[in-house]
Amino acid sequence: TNNLSIMDRFLATLNKLQDVFTTAGVSSKEIDLPQIVVVGSQSTGKSSVLENIAKQNFLPRGGGIVTRRPLVLQMIQVPEKNVIDGVSRHTWAKFLHQGEKFYTDMNKVQQEIVADTERKCGSNKGISDDPIHLKLYSTKIPSLTLVDLPGLTKIPVGDQPRDIDQKIERLVRSYIVKENSIILAVSAGNVDIANSDALRLARQVDPSGSRTIAVITKCDLMEKNEESTHVLDGTSVDVKLGLIGVINRNNKQLAEKVPIEKILAIEEDYFLDHYPAIADRMGTEYLTSQLCEILIGHLKRCLPMLSEKIAKQQAFHREILKDIGEEASDPNQAMIMLLSQFTDSVGKSIEGRYSYTVMRPDPSAIKKGVKRGEDSNEVTLIPEETSAGAELFEVFQNECTRKLSEIPADKNLHDLKKTIRSTSGVQPALFIPDGVFNTLIIKQLDMFDRPTEHAILKSHTCIAEAIDSIANKSMVRYPKLEREVVNISKAYLAKQKKVALEFMEEYLDVEKAFINTNHPEFTERYQVAASLFAEADPEEEKKKTGQENNQNMYSYAEPQTKKSALEKLMERYQLGETASNEERANKEAELMEKLLIHYFCIVRAHLVDMIPKIVMKFLVRKLSTHLNSILIKALYSEEKIKELVQESDKIAKKRKASSKMMKVLLEAETLVSNIAVGRSIE
Repeated sequence: TNNLSIMDRFLATLNKLQDVFTTAGVSSKEIDLPQIVVVGSQSTGKSSVLENIAKQNFLPRGGGIVTRRPLVLQMIQVPEKNVIDGVSRHTWAKFLHQGEKFYTDMNKVQQEIVADTERKCGSNKGISDDPIHLKLYSTKIPSLTLVDLPGLTKIPVGDQPRDIDQKIERLVRSYIVKENSIILAVSAGNVDIANSDALRLARQVDPSGSRTIAVITKCDLMEKNEESTHVLDGTSVDVKLGLIGVINRNNKQLAEKVPIEKILAIEEDYFLDHYPAIADRMGTEYLTSQLCEILIGHLKRCLPMLSEKIAKQQAFHREILKDIGEEASDPNQAMIMLLSQFTDSVGKSIEGRYSYTVMRPDPSAIKKGVKRGEDSNEVTLIPEETSAGAELFEVFQNECTRKLSEIPADKNLHDLKKTIRSTSGVQPALFIPDGVFNTLIIKQLDMFDRPTEHAILKSHTCIAEAIDSIANKSMVRYPKLEREVVNISKAYLAKQKKVALEFMEEYLDVEKAFINTNHPEFTERYQVAASLFAEADPEEEKKKTGQENNQNMYSYAEPQTKKSALEKLMERYQLGETASNEERANKEAELMEKLLIHYFCIVRAHLVDMIPKIVMKFLVRKLSTHLNSILIKALYSEEKIKELVQESDKIAKKRKASSKMMKVLLEAETLVSNIAVGRSIE
């Protein structure tokens, strides 16, 4: 009929879609196409059901596990006989793993199924999830795809693996759990339907029964009574897609090679005679037509989801091709471009205009677990977009501002009285000499040595990590070039790190070489501090002292006969001859501590400002200015270019696979669109 013709064309389109993905080697996990999965226990007659639908004897038979791999059977209706090997044929077959080799003898198809199974699984009774793809062409069959799975078993027999039952069940579940799978649950009529393993598994993955169709085989062996009628009319089994009874060939009919067409006629007569009320809903022919209609309906419902998956796959492979880029036609030009892009990206990353991905611990996802008998914390790593500029900013904030600020300015100042007394000689001095202050403050400034060095090293590490990430991102196609670029860049960076560390050390030495007690900030602070110990009015004393200091603030080469600003200050605010030695020592120590802290804070502020400048001058600016020319000088030669601008096999294969996949997805998109609008392939 015309309706059947439309149905067959729809199913042919689905077959073509299946063929497109299968040929491209696309996993069913990537694109979940609607399919009918045949599930049943061993010896329930699954093979007979499939052969009756296909109207051909092509499946291996025997005891134990015969089907040890999934068999994807694509039945393809052809409109007329075709000439194969010079002979007009109406039925032939071919396997995906054998290309265009044709089979017209179904016995040889059986033999190849056994042979290919043994090639994959060995000669024992082990199973494999790697499917066999068989196409069966005939003028007498509908265009329909069925997946036959190994039969469920409970007890290992003979040399079967001890866990064969679990392995088979896992394999079956992996197919029927998919929402796009129609479950064809086969149960034997001569066994209590309540014990059906096929229906048990189907209910577990499809509780509503909305995608399960039940088939009862060996109906001629069922005891004819009210209970059997309830089974066949669907009263006792709740499956939304219906229950259909069929009759299998018995051993005698198989031995006598009774044609399947004759068996189907016997089947029709049996149901008319024994179950006339439901005979029109029984038999292989009805089962076949129902499967076609169910599959088409399911396909139409799945179209939006199928289109979405195809679109996602297209976007995924398009992004891969974009990242990989086209194969370089001119290696010389490619080298110049790659080096320029790399150095430009390093510069932009420092400016915060180019980001890369790093893996960072996720503080909110720390999982507690037991490892090797002890409690341990497993930190989950998550990807994070960052830039060299952002990383350096963190270093400047943490290593410079925060960590330098955390150094206690009063550390090591616990015994100032003893230090001051030891410099006074036999008689107590009228004022504290500069030498005491200088000695103490230099010891305090020594505390800056390690933190400043660490800040430079941390900055170097940030830039080195950026070089790694940027090179990996921009030169992923050329691993040899990436290694050379990273090594040369890091070598130059290490050289500049040494220069930066030396400059930092020199700067600290400069700070220690001359203790500038005439520094404006220092003189302002010590006036306020010293006034706390004076009997004179603080404001008047501040003005007086300030006038003296302003006259000589930067007169570093004053004659030695003049007193320093610090000596004048200490002399001005000494307690006088009436004060006891202990009282004098306590006041002097208090004042000295405040002055040391004030000067320490001034130098710390200088360092907080200076460290980023050193990093930017010797690491960042030098790298940005000279790196490109250094790389070109080291790498740009005919021999090196030929060796370095050579794609890895992995990248070439990845591009080829994604290009192929894009073509497949485009064809699939067209086929799905045709189904959606009611068209079909010719």
